[in-house]
Amino acid sequence: MFNPVTCFPQPGKIIIIAATTTATARRTPLSSTTVRATIVSIVSALGLHLAFPRTDWWWIAPFAAAGLVASWCSVGPWRAALVGCVSGLVFYTWGFSWFGVTAGSLLGPAAPLLSVGPAILVLPAFPFAAVLASLAARRCDERLVPLVAAAAFTLGEELRSIGVMGNPFSQLGVAEIDSPLRPLAAYGGGYALTFATMLLGASLGWWLLAPRSRRRALTALGTWLAVAALTALAWNAWPARGHAPPTRRVAAVQGGISQTLKMSSGGLALAITRYASLTVPLRTQHPTLVLWPETVIPADLLDEPVLRARFAQLARTVGAPLWVGAWGDDRAASPNGEPRAFTNTLYLFVPGPPLGEPSAIYSKAHLVPFAEYLPGPAWLRALPFANAIGHFAPGRNAQTTFDGATPLICWESMFGDIAHARLADDPTLLMIATDDAWFGDTQGPYEHAQVATLRAVETGRWVLRAGATGISGIIAPDGTWTQRTALGPAAVVVGEVGAPAPGPYARLGPTPIGVGLVVLTALPFLRRRPR
Repeated sequence: MFNPVTCFPQPGKIIIIAATTTATARRTPLSSTTVRATIVSIVSALGLHLAFPRTDWWWIAPFAAAGLVASWCSVGPWRAALVGCVSGLVFYTWGFSWFGVTAGSLLGPAAPLLSVGPAILVLPAFPFAAVLASLAARRCDERLVPLVAAAAFTLGEELRSIGVMGNPFSQLGVAEIDSPLRPLAAYGGGYALTFATMLLGASLGWWLLAPRSRRRALTALGTWLAVAALTALAWNAWPARGHAPPTRRVAAVQGGISQTLKMSSGGLALAITRYASLTVPLRTQHPTLVLWPETVIPADLLDEPVLRARFAQLARTVGAPLWVGAWGDDRAASPNGEPRAFTNTLYLFVPGPPLGEPSAIYSKAHLVPFAEYLPGPAWLRALPFANAIGHFAPGRNAQTTFDGATPLICWESMFGDIAHARLADDPTLLMIATDDAWFGDTQGPYEHAQVATLRAVETGRWVLRAGATGISGIIAPDGTWTQRTALGPAAVVVGEVGAPAPGPYARLGPTPIGVGLVVLTALPFLRRRPR
């Protein structure tokens, strides 16, 4: 009988065994290496989530990123795509789990879709980074593999965070705004924080795959030293460190009314009484502006002349412009007897004329898909639970900045490109009006407040934030909260804001950052890895 072991010398034996092993591996859909990589990626995805509220372990992010990159680079591109899908689904589903705390009651058995659905929409960002990291590990100079992995992950994050169907929640840069990397956001926005964090993790994970490699060890050491040096330089040159002292007094009112109570039969009367009683005492503080949260008045003010007159009188009593969050009515968006389309609107009432009428109206232009409106054709309303989705229409605003202040309503503040676009009017103040009562005492309100910190650093502007149940406050251009309320109870914020202190990102915006990420992702592939 033919015996390859006895008939061939030792080198031949090695060739036959290698060929047999390769053939077996091809027949096995999930090798032990793939299983290990999947397990590591799941654990790392859970660890990455711990960088976000409410644990706020920002320091764990580079180490979790190391596990992700190591798992992606340890397998081939197709298996890396599979591992990336699994880790991304775990990360995003857990990250979006707070979506259904209150809104889930509207969907009943379909409530889990409020976390799984958005997770699936943004899921491609993970396998996108995983495939490019795996390809780089096999084709690029090994010193450039961490650069490709970090740039690809950050590029995926930016791509899934723009557009009408974008979802910017669970951006790594948001979690890292409270880390020592914060000054980098003034130069590259939140994406600079994501890139720096992933670069630290990728260099560490790439080295751990070959701990005896001197080249990889030096790459990891050099990367960590370079990030530390760049952060120190950014901090030293950061314009917001020397921002001018604030001189303009502003106020925000937090009514502390839960979403269930707000939408009850007595919710309107309670909201009017509560917010008026909290606002009237501000007349002794002499604010130049008072901000109420998003839709705290659950009524269409365009159909309520009595309420409009009452709020105009309240502005005269306080002696300051008053922004009131309520509903509007976009009749042009609901012709032919279709369901009435509302707008999510802020009304500005000033102490002087026009008496009893708002002097300005700003309506939310970027709505939340599958929450405030149902994207797609009208027949989708016939699907189960689809009618529970809001009938809101986007605002068509001719003006977005009023007396140096530009409003962002809730979801709009999540988008860095929207905030940057508002800088065209050179505002001195960003106003964020939001109703985070939908999310109870979960991660959501805390992460949303972190976003306000990031917007302040990115734009170099002061931020006044009013939340229906919190978190409300005033944020300086360096990201410091000079005033901050607790989540839940009624509260009033009074403090000063001042002149802008913008960094380079306020002038550049996210587009050049995206182009740079494309270059960093593609360029290393032009230099082939030496055999």
